[in-house]
Amino acid sequence: MALCVELAGTTLTAVGEYSEACAGYALMTAQEFASTPTLAALFAMPEPESVRAAFMAGLSLPLILWLTAWGFGVVVGYINSRAEPVTIEE
Repeated sequence: MALCVELAGTTLTAVGEYSEACAGYALMTAQEFASTPTLAALFAMPEPESVRAAFMAGLSLPLILWLTAWGFGVVVGYINSRAEPVTIEE
């Protein structure tokens, strides 16, 4: 668990457990620091597999939705054309 430390002169003194009310600094272990997300981690280069998956989702999802809507449109258009009343001219 991280400790709350404050600067007293030229030394750091431990105040207690770290909380939101801590007015000083957070003293963390190496494991706590490694598990904390940083700004550099946000802008790090993603894995090629995740880039490939995002590209394929962005490319295939609109195409699949368009093809599905087109198929439904064809079926609805066919049903509507058969439902039109037939006019018999004499």
